Amino acid sequence: MASISISAAPDIPRHPAWLLPGIMIVLSAVTLLAAFTLPGDDQIWYFLPFTFLGNSLAPLPYDGAVIYLGAHYPIWLVVVLGVFGTVIIEAWNMEVLARILGRDGTRGFRRHPLTRWMLRWYERAPFWSLVGTCILPVVPHYPMRVLAVLARYPMWKYQLSVIIGRGGRYAWLGALGWALHIPGKWIAIASAVLLVFAFRGARRMNRYEEEPAAAEGVC
Repeated sequence: MASISISAAPDIPRHPAWLLPGIMIVLSAVTLLAAFTLPGDDQIWYFLPFTFLGNSLAPLPYDGAVIYLGAHYPIWLVVVLGVFGTVIIEAWNMEVLARILGRDGTRGFRRHPLTRWMLRWYERAPFWSLVGTCILPVVPHYPMRVLAVLARYPMWKYQLSVIIGRGGRYAWLGALGWALHIPGKWIAIASAVLLVFAFRGARRMNRYEEEPAAAEGVC
């Protein structure tokens, strides 16, 4: 296996920055229009724009929606729509990260010893690391996006890992909803609780980073 270069800046996409957001806006508008105009099955139409939001860089709860839809719609349809939307939003996620990490201001982060150490570990099994974080809900996928961008990992391989990983994840989540038929209100409550814990964890990490910085300023 060829060694991944970790010194160069990420590859910046050549297409306009508005292209992928424009595609998602159009698709979301079409599906929302279908939800309002076509009789019945409106919840499955909402799934595509929610997939864009739930798999974006914003920490929004998403798995609960897959569980709920798995109890009311064919699992294959939930998986196909979920993977389709995820592939599009993941392309934009990687583009945004590439544009951010390609700036000169992030050069220190790219060259930091911890970043280089993480990239060396990532190099051992990049594809299956991505698949694993896509399919397992307890393992965060956000750091793997950053590592894939810094390693200039081929987009087609990244998207293949998303199809396999997220497809498997949506399949077992949908099957869970089909088997258990959990009421929607309980799924919504659990998703809200998880979101609160995620925000609390992020705030604690932020305070942890601010305290050493304040201590250094005093010294």
